[in-house]
Amino acid sequence: MRYRKIKPNSEFEDNPPNSSKELDTISEFIWALVISIISLIVVLIFTAIVRYAIDSSKTSKKMDVLIKEVHYLKTEIKKLQHHKQRDDSKHIIDEKV
Repeated sequence: MRYRKIKPNSEFEDNPPNSSKELDTISEFIWALVISIISLIVVLIFTAIVRYAIDSSKTSKKMDVLIKEVHYLKTEIKKLQHHKQRDDSKHIIDEKV
């Protein structure tokens, strides 16, 4: 009878002491932190590579030249339209007189 009250070893193995649970929790947190830091470093490296590729290409410089040229053309068109309107108004005035 005395032996029936003793629990088998399998029940003890399923329930480890609390100190190892805390240690497992801390180690899981540290691994999660390490993986997060490594992921952040990989993203930063990828961003730096892409940014360098864009900066080293000449497309951004060409884009600046095109933007300046379009701006210049717009101002020229506005000037021509303004001169045309002035010339048309003079012509109308001359016809009335």
